[in-house]
Amino acid sequence: MNATDESSSENNNSLFPQIRCSHPDAVKWNGRYQSDGDYRQKGHPSYMLQEFVHLLSKNGVVLDAAAGVGVNALFVAQQGVSVVALDISEVGLRLLRQRAAELGVGVDTAVFDLTQPYFPPNCVDAILNFRFLERAAFAAYRQALRPGGLLFFETFVHLGEEETASYFLEPGELHTAFADFQIIHSAETEVRGQRSGKMRHVAQLIARKPEI
Repeated sequence: MNATDESSSENNNSLFPQIRCSHPDAVKWNGRYQSDGDYRQKGHPSYMLQEFVHLLSKNGVVLDAAAGVGVNALFVAQQGVSVVALDISEVGLRLLRQRAAELGVGVDTAVFDLTQPYFPPNCVDAILNFRFLERAAFAAYRQALRPGGLLFFETFVHLGEEETASYFLEPGELHTAFADFQIIHSAETEVRGQRSGKMRHVAQLIARKPEI
């Protein structure tokens, strides 16, 4: 499941076939990554992911949902773990593949609309969801994870009326949504934004899908 060059965009694994997406979010994020994608790739992987990356099996497959330019996906691939990166932006994924080739690691990619998610049952060993929220994906993640599979989730929490609630978790919402999983790590804390330098309130969760 490796794809490190430009031609690999047409040779993705069969679980997540390449599509051409005309969703307005694709237009928005293609434009953003076209202008500042190189800068975004200079960011660091999630500190939570760095701390708990040892939990990922090198014999498994990790799905990075809304991977963007792939900072987290590339970090995981550098640990010797197979990664499939999904995003609505073709531009972001192209930058990811280019950087993967420079680093000499393999990352499969597919353009994917997570507002209408469907994954085959029990198809991946871990899912990463960072700085992205689509509540419709919760059930899809549950289906996609194999028994014993891990969910790494970190995104922003809604604290003020000026924030658009659909893009932010409510306090306690993430923990409650996966309360039937084995909770390995759960916290609501502040992290510093990579670009703004401002402290942002986030919910973090690492949880294991029940074996049965």
